[in-house]
Amino acid sequence: MDPKLLFCLPQGDELFNPLNTLFIQMGCILVFSQLFYLLLKPCGQAAPIAQILAGIVLSPVLLSRIPKVKEFFLQKDAADYYSFFSFVLRTSFMFLIGLEFDIQFMRRNFKKVSVITLSSFMACGLLSLALVFILTSLLQIKEDYLTFFMTLFVTLSNTSSPVALRSIADWKLNTSEIGRLTLSCALFIELSDVVIYTLVIASISKSMIGSIFLFIFATAALILLNKFLAAWLPKRNPKEKYLSKAETLVFIIFLLIIAVTIESYDVNSSISVFTIGIMVPRRGKTHRTLIQRLSYPIHEFVLPVYFGYMGFRFSITALTKRYYIGLVIIVILALAGKLIGVICACMYLKIPKKYWLFLPTVLSVKGHVGLLLLDANYSKKKWWTTTIHDMMLASLVVTTLVSGVLASLLLKAREKDFAHQKTSLESHDTHEELRVLSCVYGVRHARGAISLISALSGSHGASKPFAALLMHLVPLPKKRKSSELLYHELGDDVHGDDEFGTNDGLEINDSIDSFAKDSKLLIQQVKLVTKMLNMHVEVCNATEDLRVSIVFLPFHKHQRIDGKTTNDGEIFRQMNRNVLRHAPCSVGIFVDRNITGFQQPHGFDSVQHVAALFFGGPDDREALALCRWLANNTLIHLTIIQFVPEDSQTESPVGNATTQDNNDVFIEVVERDQTEHESDRSFLEEFHNRYVTTGQVGFMEKRVSDGSHTQTILREIGEMYALFVVGKSRGDSPMTVRMKDWEECPELGTVGDFLASSLDVNASVLVVQRQRHLHDNFLDE
Repeated sequence: MDPKLLFCLPQGDELFNPLNTLFIQMGCILVFSQLFYLLLKPCGQAAPIAQILAGIVLSPVLLSRIPKVKEFFLQKDAADYYSFFSFVLRTSFMFLIGLEFDIQFMRRNFKKVSVITLSSFMACGLLSLALVFILTSLLQIKEDYLTFFMTLFVTLSNTSSPVALRSIADWKLNTSEIGRLTLSCALFIELSDVVIYTLVIASISKSMIGSIFLFIFATAALILLNKFLAAWLPKRNPKEKYLSKAETLVFIIFLLIIAVTIESYDVNSSISVFTIGIMVPRRGKTHRTLIQRLSYPIHEFVLPVYFGYMGFRFSITALTKRYYIGLVIIVILALAGKLIGVICACMYLKIPKKYWLFLPTVLSVKGHVGLLLLDANYSKKKWWTTTIHDMMLASLVVTTLVSGVLASLLLKAREKDFAHQKTSLESHDTHEELRVLSCVYGVRHARGAISLISALSGSHGASKPFAALLMHLVPLPKKRKSSELLYHELGDDVHGDDEFGTNDGLEINDSIDSFAKDSKLLIQQVKLVTKMLNMHVEVCNATEDLRVSIVFLPFHKHQRIDGKTTNDGEIFRQMNRNVLRHAPCSVGIFVDRNITGFQQPHGFDSVQHVAALFFGGPDDREALALCRWLANNTLIHLTIIQFVPEDSQTESPVGNATTQDNNDVFIEVVERDQTEHESDRSFLEEFHNRYVTTGQVGFMEKRVSDGSHTQTILREIGEMYALFVVGKSRGDSPMTVRMKDWEECPELGTVGDFLASSLDVNASVLVVQRQRHLHDNFLDE
């Protein structure tokens, strides 16, 4: 690409710069795309489909067929400006994709991604090879079959990661396993196609691009520079929540310099830009600032305009019958190649059948690399005509529209197959990713939430997949005063709700950064600003969108420095009750005694003792299921304490266990429903065989006669442990009879309420409730 074209410099005597045409076109694309999106959203269509259709409306197929419109939009040298802005847009969203890329997921699923990519390439390559001679004969191409084969292969095999990314986000699958697998495959396929694209350009220009090693060196140098700036810039203004706009601009300028330099040598810069983005340090203020400043404009402006520009270039007015036939053949080959290749890979990888059609249809979306290939300089190839260019470009647009519509229809028809199903920890395997959401109102709650995340994440070097999310809940004031300042006078923080909770947000960020530095564990942050009356609805919606298995809420009381507790407000208590009633997943309420109770394991010198109290019932099983992740942390010694009635009959013991009395046996829970009774016994037996017999977890039994006896035992062990984990509800149990007479907080359950209010218990308490079904809610009320 000529450097003059990159900067839109006028050519020859042409002094007119059609930037006004470009900006008007962008505005039209945004308006039309919004209209199409409003019409198509009820049908389940993703935003890229609407935006491509908006571009087609403005294309030479429709509105630009009108002479006045065509004269305005398709001016002389306008293509050079479109090419430059396409480059800027492409650079910005590839950098953001690198910033947001889930590296840990790719590491865990690298085999799946590699197999799907390779199988897709093989299927598309074989189909290209089988039909290349038919197409060359149909299109009357009589020379250079190799270049045409490579062009056809890239056209069939490429996948547009921006289209896939935006579509997956619109369908709310970006936090699901299949959604993230699809995005990883799309990106891997696209980057592989960029390499093939570079080879094609090298073969066309008859040069091997000797400067490519210089570009690799320059990319590596910028990565090192970014690492230095990411560590140094936050120290200049430690009291600011984000970097300043000028400091953010430094990263963008360096990025554009590298990208422009690489593009000026006819080498695609996508891999370099993506690599620079993915190598920006994930911990700290710098990464947070770049994500916050780039996400909104790119998702709401850059990508819609880029997809619209793709549709704007759609032109089939000059095609004749044989080119229409070629167009249909290429579209069918593109869909068939992905379908055959991906389904074969799914069969080999034993991916569930319900994903076999969804994965190849989404991976069939085209763009980006295909557009780059078609825009390459083919002046030395006589067979490359404007008609063939239009046909190939039309095949990209049609394939994307068809595959996008098919994927959305498939999702709508099989909605239950793609819904979040891991809402209970009891059925959740520890080898599968555990996603937890911790809600906090301020830095005091954040420290307790981070302690829980630290405990569940395991020890240093733990290989268990774990994703931690922290949501900062900011109650919106009843009356919000409008600012009298103009937009440009608002300073750096002009992002609406960011002005709320700023001080607490800064301290929360510092706590998370400190923890990430010690533990090497990343915590994804989410901010929720809403009225307190509706906050439980937003939290429940977020748990579903983020696909978490359990959400942790802070108790409405906190421990003062003198050891006593203070009520933060009944409004927070009511919010907890509402979430317990409506949450689509398990819920935990954390009573944090940060002075005398549980401390963050990472950075804590000694081993902390944790006790799981088991009386029986679904909530206690859920609490015990959560303890499976605590058992993997070497800085925690977990003990299971089973409470059984004194008059219960002892059956055959499950196995030997290490207890204080060296005489541990499992006792069936009596006087309960037979189904629950069997579920308790089966779950305890499985837990015992997996953890207790190996000595990883301790076990003891406590026989009690009534609620008073239970309280006595709880007081005795109150100072022996740093944390108690217990289920919320257990029905009418003789072991807790009459304990409800002194109950202050029913949302904690009988035992949880006693532990949280007793002066003889200095430990923190985690009360767990399994996801409630509708009929359970009525029973609770």
